[in-house]
Amino acid sequence: MNTGTGPGVVLAGLGVVALGVIFALPGGTTDDPDGTDVSSGSHRVNLVAYSVPKPGFEAVIAGYRQTDEGRDTGFAESYGASGDQSRKVARHVPADLVNFSLEPDITRLVKAGLVDENWKKDIPGDESGRSVPFGSVVSFVTRAGNPKNLTNWDDLLAPGIEIITPNPASSGSAKWNLLAPYAGWYFQALEDNRGDAAAAHATALEKVTELVTGHIHVRPKSGREATSAFEQGQGDVLLSYENEAILLARDGDDITYLNPTDTFRIENPVAVVTGDKVGDDAAATAFRDYLFSPDAETRWASQGFRPGPDLFSGTTPVIDSLPADQRDAFRPTRNVWSIDDLSEQFTGLFPDLATGENAKKGWPLVDAVLFGTDGAVTGIYGGQS
Repeated sequence: MNTGTGPGVVLAGLGVVALGVIFALPGGTTDDPDGTDVSSGSHRVNLVAYSVPKPGFEAVIAGYRQTDEGRDTGFAESYGASGDQSRKVARHVPADLVNFSLEPDITRLVKAGLVDENWKKDIPGDESGRSVPFGSVVSFVTRAGNPKNLTNWDDLLAPGIEIITPNPASSGSAKWNLLAPYAGWYFQALEDNRGDAAAAHATALEKVTELVTGHIHVRPKSGREATSAFEQGQGDVLLSYENEAILLARDGDDITYLNPTDTFRIENPVAVVTGDKVGDDAAATAFRDYLFSPDAETRWASQGFRPGPDLFSGTTPVIDSLPADQRDAFRPTRNVWSIDDLSEQFTGLFPDLATGENAKKGWPLVDAVLFGTDGAVTGIYGGQS
C-alpha cells in the first residue's frame, strides 16, 4: 500500500464540446497552443494517444522541438478513448508512438505484432522499468465547495448521489476509476475479516455493484467526454484523473477537487510501434526517450501530471521544484493502491489464472479478473466492460 500526507506523496508499494479524435495524417498540420506549426520537419512521428494527456503532450512536444535532436521532427497527433485508439492502431491506423491509459491496450498491439514484446525494457531515464513517463491518481471533482461532503467511496453510495465516469468498455480511465473503490473496499474488508481474501473480494464486488448500478447512469466513451458531461451540469461528482481536475480548475471551472481516502496509482505507458511503419522509427524512439528526460518531467508536472520519479519513488522532487501555484495544485494522498497490490492478492485468490503455462501477473492478471470477458466488473456492466 502507498501512504502519504503531502500534496505529491505517492509511495511505492502495498463550452463544452466532447473531445473526439484529432488526427493529422502524414502531410497534414498539427498546431501547438501558440499557433506554431509542429507538423513540419524532415522526420515524422505519428502519435496516437488517449484523450486526457493532450495538454501534456502539447507542452512536451514544444520542448522537444527546441532541442537539437527534435527541432527537425514533425508531429501528427490523434487523441481519443484509450481502448478505441488501441483498436484503431490494431486495424493499422498510422502510428509510430502510442500512449494509452493502461497496459492492456498496448498488450493488444504486442499480440498483433505491431509492438515489440520487450517494449518496456532498456529505456534511458525510466527507473520504473514499465515505460511509464507520467501518471496520476484517481480524484473526486465536485461542485464548488463540495456541498455534499464527498470524501471517500462510502460517501458515494449515499441515496441520490449521481456519479459521472466513463464506460470501461471504451475508456482506460474508467478502469482506473473503478479500481480505486474496489481496492479501497477490498483492503478494508481484508483487515476487517482478518485476512480472508475471498470474503474481502466478495465485499468489494458487492459495493462496486451498488456503485455502478445505483449511482452511475451516464457512461461517456472517454475521460474527456465524462469531463464535458460534468461541465454541462450532470452529476454530483466526477471520477477523474487528478491532472484533469487540475486542468478544470485552471480553466476557471467552479469546482472543488480532492483525492479520496483510498485512491489508485494510474500508470500511463508509452510504446514505439515497430510494425506497419509510417514515419521514422529512430525519430519515434528518440522522442519516447525524451519523455523520460528531466526537462520533459518538469513539463509533465507543470500540466498536472505526476512524472515517473514522483509516481514511483515515494518522493516528489519534480513537483516540489515547481512554482508554488503549480505545486499546490496537487492534492494530498492517503492510501494509494496499485496494480502491484492487487496482483499480489489475486495470485492467491485465482491460482488457475496466476499459475501454470499461461500464468498471468500484474495488469494481465488484474484485467482478467475484473475486466476480461468473464471479469467481475464486466458482468456488473452487463458484459460490456
